[in-house]
Amino acid sequence: METIALLWLINQMTHSPLMGTLMVTLRYLPLTVFAFVGGIVADRFDRRRLLIYALAISAVFSIALAVLVHTGRIQPWHILAYSALAGIITSFNHPARHTLVPNLVKKEHFLNAITLDNASVTASRIIGAPLAGFIISFAGTTPVLGLKAVGALLAIFWLSWVRAPVTSPEAKKGTPFRNFTEGMQYVGEHKAVLTQVLLYLLPFFVTNSYTGLLPYFATNNLHIGPGLYGILSAAPGAGALMATFVLASFVNFRRKGLVLLLGGIAQGMGLILFASSSSFYLLSLLLLVTVGGANTIFMTLNNTIIQEMIPDQVRGRVMSLREVSMGLGPGGSLISGAIAGVFGVPLALGTAGGISIAVLLGILVAFPQTRRRG
Repeated sequence: METIALLWLINQMTHSPLMGTLMVTLRYLPLTVFAFVGGIVADRFDRRRLLIYALAISAVFSIALAVLVHTGRIQPWHILAYSALAGIITSFNHPARHTLVPNLVKKEHFLNAITLDNASVTASRIIGAPLAGFIISFAGTTPVLGLKAVGALLAIFWLSWVRAPVTSPEAKKGTPFRNFTEGMQYVGEHKAVLTQVLLYLLPFFVTNSYTGLLPYFATNNLHIGPGLYGILSAAPGAGALMATFVLASFVNFRRKGLVLLLGGIAQGMGLILFASSSSFYLLSLLLLVTVGGANTIFMTLNNTIIQEMIPDQVRGRVMSLREVSMGLGPGGSLISGAIAGVFGVPLALGTAGGISIAVLLGILVAFPQTRRRG
């Protein structure tokens, strides 16, 4: 809801597709620097407490931004600065979250646990995205930012009920710098892990391309207002939830790598078709449902494959590298924003989808060990 509100707000303030993609980029770019720090901390300290602290700080920042919007003092640079700060918080939030889930279940249930963890996110997106659009229509963006803070506080309350095992003491035996070198050495020695970490970059290149450009596409190509824009933003979440139910029905299955690659290719094809659509009800919604479902299949299987391969004592550092990949992904968003500014949004979206398909087809053909993984 917060991302939708801020994208709509900055689009109304600047009418620039580049500013929207810049906001998305700043949301993720800090991960390239701070995510590995967050991974080291997740391997050295209580992961549940780390997640609680990150959520509490996030709530404080959301309230501060809501005050700026409500008082009419908000400026585009405030939104950009807030996005960067939110990215730093995410650098500690995500490694703690992703390492905590495998600590709570047996290895044979990793796929189910990770899938259901994703379901909590995708289900909230289906509800939150159209709700954000309608709230913006009637009351502006301030209430949406307030609800973000309330959500963070609720998450802290729920986490207080979780009883997680003690974090492995192995990382505490060395210095943070040694932790860093051990993590890099582990990934360097295990090429299959490195491949999956790098693959995680691709869906974020595609997803952030259309997320940052979606409000501009909605107003200029589909000619819809904030209410229908909220529904359009929820469409990928609907597809993601459908994919989640399918994946959660499996205890385990073979050839996860092949399904992962096919899911990524389907996402690219859906984005290309979406870029050329002009019918909100007949094509655009359905295509974004497809994009969201394919993206969820790709990211869930990527996460599961990595979690199954790595030991717990380096889990935080390895998963933080995955977050670094997520931080690099919005570089494609900036490129898409620049292309959109010169050649139009449809060409920018089609280019992102085409690059994704080309890369994944190349991996599918050239690296058989990746498609046989799992």
